[in-house]
Amino acid sequence: MEAGRQAGLVVRAAASTCAEIIVTTMRTDRPQVILPCSGDRIFGQTQDHEMAFTHPVEPDGRDHRGLRGTHNGGIRYPDHPVHGVRGQAAARGTWRPTASGTPRRARPAYTNRDRVVAAYKRSFCRPGAGLSDRGLLRGHARRAVSIEEYCTNPTRAITAMMNYYERYQPDVVLAYNDLAKEAEAFGCRVKYSDYVVPSIDAHVLHEDKVGAGPAAPCPIPYKTARLPGFLEQCEALVKASAADGHRRRWRWGRGRSRCSCATPRRCCSDTFEDPQFIHDVMRVATDFSKIWGDAIVKTRIGLSFSEPTASISLISPDNYREFIAPYHKELVEYFKAKKVGVTTHICGTTYPIFEDLIGCGFTTVSFDLDQQSDPKLYVDQLTRFVDVAKGRAVAIGNVDATKFEKTSREAMYEDVKRCVDAAARQSGFILSTSCEIPPQSDPEIVKWFMDAAHEYGRYDRIFQ
Repeated sequence: MEAGRQAGLVVRAAASTCAEIIVTTMRTDRPQVILPCSGDRIFGQTQDHEMAFTHPVEPDGRDHRGLRGTHNGGIRYPDHPVHGVRGQAAARGTWRPTASGTPRRARPAYTNRDRVVAAYKRSFCRPGAGLSDRGLLRGHARRAVSIEEYCTNPTRAITAMMNYYERYQPDVVLAYNDLAKEAEAFGCRVKYSDYVVPSIDAHVLHEDKVGAGPAAPCPIPYKTARLPGFLEQCEALVKASAADGHRRRWRWGRGRSRCSCATPRRCCSDTFEDPQFIHDVMRVATDFSKIWGDAIVKTRIGLSFSEPTASISLISPDNYREFIAPYHKELVEYFKAKKVGVTTHICGTTYPIFEDLIGCGFTTVSFDLDQQSDPKLYVDQLTRFVDVAKGRAVAIGNVDATKFEKTSREAMYEDVKRCVDAAARQSGFILSTSCEIPPQSDPEIVKWFMDAAHEYGRYDRIFQ
């Protein structure tokens, strides 16, 4: 100790090492040796036999030149227990190695699942993490094959879905083909096109309404029409999910399974001419939805009801409340009892029934753009939902799906920014498209969407 003092070296023992060894050296211009504290041991990996040492900067820079010379010669000083690797503290008490000599702020590596879970917990992945973005599998994955082949060949559909995921890496992938398969299982005839999604060519219920009612037979998910093929797609996605640990969700159609059994015009007119007929059809469709949903839940895929015919662009809010909401609520409660959350997507204008959807118990609501053509009446449905929901349900939406065929990079970025600015600060938000993107969507535009989501969805940008 005395020899050290004669050389101008001061030896100390203290709890707050940083204050003693750094500040004292700067104030006294004398070297310091100190016993390391717990912070040195935890974050600096200081060993039992080591001491902490500082000295003032040499006026002529000899010490710096010496250290630089040994470093360039391949000897890193001070050396580390694991040569060439430097440990740094990261969030959640983890360690993140960085290349020797290139220190940077450590950030935890958030997975796709982390971001989706954060949205549902109304929290955030931070710092520097993005909000959750949902896959655009609808429409886009079908570019590699014809629409008919995608919808009727499960093997090709699975390949297309996985190729899409590998290319764009979204947080959520939808196991999806078309909304006509349930109606087809009831006996409707489906027609295919290379430019639009499949549609019903012949309805099973005609003017005589023969076959409708509670006694109507329900399709068997494991045997009827294309239903088994869709279950095969779900199982393939779950298997792939287990391999990489990312969460994937999926969407399936129920709304078309009831109203596409008869024409929309017939169903709308019967809301006042024969309301019992509508309730009978709804009962059959709801019972089938429970059976079909149970089969899909067994694959460990999430549930979502696609409801284009529940749109307020087609029916009135009062019609929704009388003929659809009670069955929605029944389905949600049925699956809630099985600890399965349920999402819904309704095309077109839906803001007049936002409170009704939340009242039915949906955990997540996906919505389209308002379809009112008069600019004076147009409503930003995402902003309206955030105001109405107040955190009671997760919002999914609603970048304009029509842009994916033709738009500019700037226009896509601006639409993504609109959605993020409207909903991201409250969390409980998953960025997605307003509806199914067109089959002829441009892959480059899809990439613009994903790039914009990563740029505008960062935590630091949202709260800047």
